[in-house]
Amino acid sequence: MTREAPFCRESLYAVGDLHGCLESLQQLLSQLPGRPQLIFLGDLVNRGPQSLETLRFVKKLEESGRAQCLLGNHDLHLLCVAAGHARPHGRDTIAPILEAADCGALIDWLRRQHLALYREGALFVHAGVHPDWSLEQTLGLAREAEEQLSGPGWKDYLRDMYGDTQWSEGLAGTARMRAILNAFTRIRFIDRRTKELNFSVREGLAQAPASLEPWFEQQDRKLRGELIVFGHWSMLGLMMKPRLIAVDTGCLWGGTLSAVRMSDRRLFTVRSPLWRKPGGA
Repeated sequence: MTREAPFCRESLYAVGDLHGCLESLQQLLSQLPGRPQLIFLGDLVNRGPQSLETLRFVKKLEESGRAQCLLGNHDLHLLCVAAGHARPHGRDTIAPILEAADCGALIDWLRRQHLALYREGALFVHAGVHPDWSLEQTLGLAREAEEQLSGPGWKDYLRDMYGDTQWSEGLAGTARMRAILNAFTRIRFIDRRTKELNFSVREGLAQAPASLEPWFEQQDRKLRGELIVFGHWSMLGLMMKPRLIAVDTGCLWGGTLSAVRMSDRRLFTVRSPLWRKPGGA
C-alpha cells in the first residue's frame, strides 16, 4: 500500500468546508502561527459569496506547496456542470467560475485534487469511508477515481455521476464510479437493518430517524482503529474523539470556519456571517 509523503506534523491543520467564504478563510489563516500546512476537507466552493475568488486563492496555496485539497460533493457538482452533464441549482454560486476567463485552468486544477489523503497517521476524507473498506482499499479506490478525474476522459467519467448506487465488490463502469464518489463525498448515515448508506437524511444525530446510525458508529467497520478526519456534516458540528475528528462547523450557515492543528488538536475558529439559511445539500 502506498501512503502519502508526510507534511510536518507540528504545522499541519485540517480546515473545514469553505463553500466560497473567502473572507472567513483569510481571517482564519491570520490566526494560525508560523507557516501552516493545510488540508482542506472539500466543498471549497458553492452556496457562499465568493466561490470564484476562493477557488483562485486555494489554488495558489496548493501550488505554493502550502495546502492539499479534497474534493467534496459541491466540488464534484461544479465539475459535472463544467463537463456539460448537469445544470446549476437555484442556490448555486458557481456561475462566476464557469464564466471566468481562467475557468479552464481552474477546472483542470480542481479535477486533479484528492478524494482521500493519509497524513501523519490520519486519514482525511470529505464525508466518510464505507464501513466495509480497509485502509488499503480506501486509498486504492480513491486513487482509482482520482486517476479517472485527472485523465483525458474525465468528462465521460462524470456523465452518470448522480444516483444513490450502493457499493459492492462486483461493480464496474459508471455504477462503480458512483458508488466510490458517494461513499467519499455524501455518506452520513447507514441503515441499521439493511446496512445500506443513506444519502437523503442530513440532520444531526438527535433528529435522525431511529433506523439510522452515523457511519462512524457502525460496530464492525474496518477502520475503527484509524484516526479519520472529515467535514461535510454541518449539522453534526465539531466532534473530537480519539479516532474521529469532524470539522465542518457551518461557516456557510452563520456558524464558524474551523481549523484543527493535528499535533495537539488545538482548535482555531472565526465566526462567519449567515450567507444561507440551512437546508438543501
